Amino acid sequence: MTIDRVTKPVTKWQGLYSTAQVARLARIPTSTLYSWKTKGILKPSLVIMDGDTVIDYGYSYADLTIARLMRALRDKKLNLKSVGIALHHLFDRLGPPSKGWADAYVYIVDNRVFAEKRQADEWGITAATGYGQRIETHLFGDLFEILRDMEEGGSILIPQAFSKAVDIDPRIMDGEPVIKNTRIPTHALFTKFLAGKTSDELAKLYGLAKQLIEKVIEYEQFLNTPITQARAAAA
Repeated sequence: MTIDRVTKPVTKWQGLYSTAQVARLARIPTSTLYSWKTKGILKPSLVIMDGDTVIDYGYSYADLTIARLMRALRDKKLNLKSVGIALHHLFDRLGPPSKGWADAYVYIVDNRVFAEKRQADEWGITAATGYGQRIETHLFGDLFEILRDMEEGGSILIPQAFSKAVDIDPRIMDGEPVIKNTRIPTHALFTKFLAGKTSDELAKLYGLAKQLIEKVIEYEQFLNTPITQARAAAA
Protein backbone atom coordinates (compact mmCIF):
# COMPACT_ATOMS: atom_id res chain seq x y z
CA MET A 1 0.00 0.00 0.00
CA THR A 2 1.34 3.44 -0.88
CA ILE A 3 0.28 7.02 -0.32
CA ASP A 4 0.50 9.21 -3.40
CA ARG A 5 -0.34 12.63 -4.67
CA VAL A 6 -1.46 10.70 -7.74
CA THR A 7 1.88 11.43 -9.39
CA LYS A 8 4.24 12.16 -6.47
CA PRO A 9 5.10 10.23 -3.32
CA VAL A 10 4.20 11.88 -0.03
CA THR A 11 7.07 12.96 2.17
CA LYS A 12 6.93 12.46 5.92
CA TRP A 13 6.55 16.10 6.80
CA GLN A 14 3.25 16.41 4.98
CA GLY A 15 1.27 14.51 7.59
CA LEU A 16 -1.75 12.38 6.84
CA TYR A 17 -5.06 13.19 8.48
CA SER A 18 -8.47 11.56 8.21
CA THR A 19 -11.69 13.56 7.96
CA ALA A 20 -12.35 12.84 11.64
CA GLN A 21 -8.89 14.08 12.64
CA VAL A 22 -9.25 17.29 10.64
CA ALA A 23 -12.70 17.89 12.10
CA ARG A 24 -11.34 17.46 15.62
CA LEU A 25 -8.15 19.50 15.25
CA ALA A 26 -9.69 22.30 13.19
CA ARG A 27 -12.89 22.34 15.28
CA ILE A 28 -15.10 21.93 12.22
CA PRO A 29 -18.09 19.56 11.98
CA THR A 30 -17.46 16.57 9.72
CA SER A 31 -20.63 17.53 7.85
CA THR A 32 -19.00 20.86 6.95
CA LEU A 33 -15.86 19.12 5.69
CA TYR A 34 -17.95 16.78 3.55
CA SER A 35 -19.86 19.80 2.23
CA TRP A 36 -16.61 21.59 1.38
CA LYS A 37 -15.35 18.45 -0.34
CA THR A 38 -18.54 18.07 -2.38
CA LYS A 39 -18.51 21.74 -3.39
CA GLY A 40 -14.81 21.61 -4.26
CA ILE A 41 -13.94 24.20 -1.61
CA LEU A 42 -11.45 21.98 0.23
CA LYS A 43 -10.69 18.46 -0.93
CA PRO A 44 -8.26 15.91 0.55
CA SER A 45 -5.01 16.34 -1.37
CA LEU A 46 -3.56 12.89 -0.60
CA VAL A 47 -4.55 9.68 -2.33
CA ILE A 48 -4.01 6.32 -0.61
CA MET A 49 -3.45 3.57 -3.15
CA ASP A 50 -3.03 -0.18 -3.14
CA GLY A 51 -1.18 -0.84 -6.36
CA ASP A 52 -3.22 0.90 -9.02
CA THR A 53 -6.39 1.00 -6.91
CA VAL A 54 -7.45 4.07 -4.95
CA ILE A 55 -8.71 2.89 -1.56
CA ASP A 56 -9.01 6.13 0.41
CA TYR A 57 -8.19 9.83 0.58
CA GLY A 58 -6.44 11.84 3.25
CA TYR A 59 -5.77 15.43 4.22
CA SER A 60 -2.24 16.86 4.35
CA TYR A 61 -0.85 19.22 6.99
CA ALA A 62 -1.52 22.12 4.61
CA ASP A 63 -5.11 20.93 4.14
CA LEU A 64 -5.54 20.92 7.91
CA THR A 65 -4.05 24.41 8.15
CA ILE A 66 -6.36 25.68 5.41
CA ALA A 67 -9.39 24.19 7.16
CA ARG A 68 -8.42 25.86 10.44
CA LEU A 69 -7.71 29.11 8.65
CA MET A 70 -11.09 29.07 6.93
CA ARG A 71 -12.80 28.40 10.25
CA ALA A 72 -10.91 31.23 11.92
CA LEU A 73 -11.60 33.63 9.09
CA ARG A 74 -15.29 32.84 9.04
CA ASP A 75 -15.44 33.21 12.84
CA LYS A 76 -13.99 36.68 12.41
CA LYS A 77 -16.66 37.54 9.83
CA LEU A 78 -14.18 37.92 7.00
CA ASN A 79 -16.03 37.81 3.69
CA LEU A 80 -15.49 34.99 1.25
CA LYS A 81 -13.70 37.25 -1.23
CA SER A 82 -11.08 38.08 1.40
CA VAL A 83 -10.78 34.40 2.32
CA GLY A 84 -10.15 33.61 -1.34
CA ILE A 85 -7.55 36.37 -1.66
CA ALA A 86 -5.71 35.12 1.44
CA LEU A 87 -5.68 31.50 0.31
CA HIS A 88 -4.56 32.47 -3.20
CA HIS A 89 -1.55 34.31 -1.80
CA LEU A 90 -0.70 31.48 0.62
CA PHE A 91 -0.74 29.04 -2.30
CA ASP A 92 1.47 31.37 -4.36
CA ARG A 93 3.94 31.86 -1.55
CA LEU A 94 3.95 28.55 0.33
CA GLY A 95 2.93 26.18 -2.44
CA PRO A 96 -0.13 23.93 -2.81
CA PRO A 97 -1.30 21.47 -0.14
CA SER A 98 0.96 18.81 -1.59
CA LYS A 99 3.97 20.86 -0.43
CA GLY A 100 3.22 20.90 3.27
CA TRP A 101 3.72 24.41 4.70
CA ALA A 102 5.70 23.02 7.63
CA ASP A 103 8.21 25.87 7.48
CA ALA A 104 5.68 28.72 7.45
CA TYR A 105 4.12 31.05 9.95
CA VAL A 106 0.51 32.11 9.39
CA TYR A 107 -0.99 34.74 11.66
CA ILE A 108 -4.44 36.22 12.02
CA VAL A 109 -4.63 39.76 13.39
CA ASP A 110 -8.19 41.02 13.70
CA ASN A 111 -9.56 40.10 10.26
CA ARG A 112 -6.28 40.18 8.38
CA VAL A 113 -3.95 37.29 7.57
CA PHE A 114 -0.16 37.54 7.45
CA ALA A 115 2.45 35.00 6.36
CA GLU A 116 6.21 34.56 6.62
CA LYS A 117 8.80 31.80 6.43
CA ARG A 118 10.71 30.46 9.42
CA GLN A 119 13.86 31.01 7.38
CA ALA A 120 13.80 34.65 6.31
CA ASP A 121 13.37 35.16 2.57
CA GLU A 122 12.93 38.02 0.12
CA TRP A 123 9.20 38.14 0.83
CA GLY A 124 9.58 39.05 4.47
CA ILE A 125 6.14 39.31 6.08
CA THR A 126 3.26 39.61 3.63
CA ALA A 127 -0.41 40.47 4.00
CA ALA A 128 -2.28 37.49 2.58
CA THR A 129 -5.55 39.43 2.64
CA GLY A 130 -3.80 42.34 0.91
CA TYR A 131 -2.84 40.49 -2.29
CA GLY A 132 0.57 39.56 -0.86
CA GLN A 133 1.69 43.12 -0.15
CA ARG A 134 4.95 43.20 1.78
CA ILE A 135 4.55 44.59 5.29
CA GLU A 136 6.77 47.23 6.83
CA THR A 137 7.14 45.54 10.20
CA HIS A 138 8.38 48.67 11.96
CA LEU A 139 4.83 50.01 11.64
CA PHE A 140 3.66 47.15 13.86
CA GLY A 141 6.24 47.56 16.63
CA ASP A 142 6.90 44.23 18.38
CA LEU A 143 3.68 42.63 17.14
CA PHE A 144 5.27 39.89 15.03
CA GLU A 145 7.87 39.04 17.65
CA ILE A 146 4.97 38.46 20.04
CA LEU A 147 3.05 36.45 17.44
CA ARG A 148 6.02 34.17 16.82
CA ASP A 149 5.96 33.22 20.48
CA MET A 150 2.19 32.80 20.48
CA GLU A 151 1.69 30.83 17.29
CA GLU A 152 3.20 27.42 17.91
CA GLY A 153 4.74 25.72 14.91
CA GLY A 154 3.98 28.73 12.74
CA SER A 155 0.40 27.66 12.23
CA ILE A 156 -2.95 28.66 13.67
CA LEU A 157 -3.72 25.11 14.74
CA ILE A 158 -3.16 25.52 18.47
CA PRO A 159 -5.04 28.14 20.49
CA GLN A 160 -2.83 30.60 22.34
CA ALA A 161 -3.89 29.18 25.70
CA PHE A 162 -2.21 25.86 24.85
CA SER A 163 0.73 27.02 22.72
CA LYS A 164 3.31 26.48 25.48
CA ALA A 165 2.09 22.94 26.21
CA VAL A 166 1.19 21.43 22.83
CA ASP A 167 2.81 21.25 19.41
CA ILE A 168 1.57 20.10 16.01
CA ASP A 169 4.37 19.49 13.54
CA PRO A 170 3.95 17.21 10.50
CA ARG A 171 7.54 16.03 11.03
CA ILE A 172 6.78 14.72 14.53
CA MET A 173 4.52 11.69 15.15
CA ASP A 174 2.82 12.09 11.77
CA GLY A 175 1.49 15.50 12.73
CA GLU A 176 -0.52 14.37 15.75
CA PRO A 177 -0.65 16.86 18.66
CA VAL A 178 2.23 16.15 21.03
CA ILE A 179 3.38 17.53 24.35
CA LYS A 180 5.72 20.40 23.57
CA ASN A 181 9.38 19.41 23.15
CA THR A 182 8.51 15.69 23.28
CA ARG A 183 7.20 12.97 21.00
CA ILE A 184 4.38 12.07 23.41
CA PRO A 185 0.95 12.30 21.75
CA THR A 186 -1.47 14.31 23.86
CA HIS A 187 -4.20 11.72 23.30
CA ALA A 188 -1.97 8.99 24.79
CA LEU A 189 -1.62 10.96 28.01
CA PHE A 190 -5.33 11.79 28.02
CA THR A 191 -6.24 8.12 27.59
CA LYS A 192 -4.32 7.33 30.77
CA PHE A 193 -6.06 10.21 32.53
CA LEU A 194 -9.48 8.82 31.53
CA ALA A 195 -8.36 5.42 32.79
CA GLY A 196 -7.92 6.87 36.28
CA LYS A 197 -4.38 8.25 36.41
CA THR A 198 -4.13 11.53 38.31
CA SER A 199 -2.15 14.52 37.07
CA ASP A 200 0.41 13.84 39.82
CA GLU A 201 0.81 10.24 38.69
CA LEU A 202 1.09 11.29 35.04
CA ALA A 203 3.67 13.93 35.88
CA LYS A 204 5.76 11.30 37.63
CA LEU A 205 5.23 8.76 34.83
CA TYR A 206 6.35 11.13 32.07
CA GLY A 207 8.84 13.14 34.10
CA LEU A 208 7.04 16.39 33.30
CA ALA A 209 5.70 19.27 35.37
CA LYS A 210 2.22 18.80 36.80
CA GLN A 211 1.13 22.18 35.38
CA LEU A 212 2.13 21.03 31.91
CA ILE A 213 0.20 17.77 32.32
CA GLU A 214 -2.89 19.67 33.44
CA LYS A 215 -2.68 22.01 30.45
CA VAL A 216 -2.40 19.04 28.07
CA ILE A 217 -5.46 17.45 29.67
CA GLU A 218 -7.28 20.76 29.28
CA TYR A 219 -6.30 20.85 25.60
CA GLU A 220 -7.66 17.36 24.96
CA GLN A 221 -10.89 18.26 26.76
CA PHE A 222 -11.12 21.34 24.55
CA LEU A 223 -10.78 19.18 21.41
CA ASN A 224 -13.40 16.78 22.71
CA THR A 225 -15.93 19.48 23.57
CA PRO A 226 -18.90 19.25 21.18
CA ILE A 227 -18.86 21.96 18.53
CA THR A 228 -22.02 24.03 18.82
CA GLN A 229 -23.93 24.87 15.69
CA ALA A 230 -23.69 28.57 16.39
CA ARG A 231 -19.89 28.69 16.71
CA ALA A 232 -19.05 26.15 14.03
CA ALA A 233 -21.31 27.14 11.15
CA ALA A 234 -18.82 27.46 8.33
CA ALA A 235 -20.26 25.47 5.45
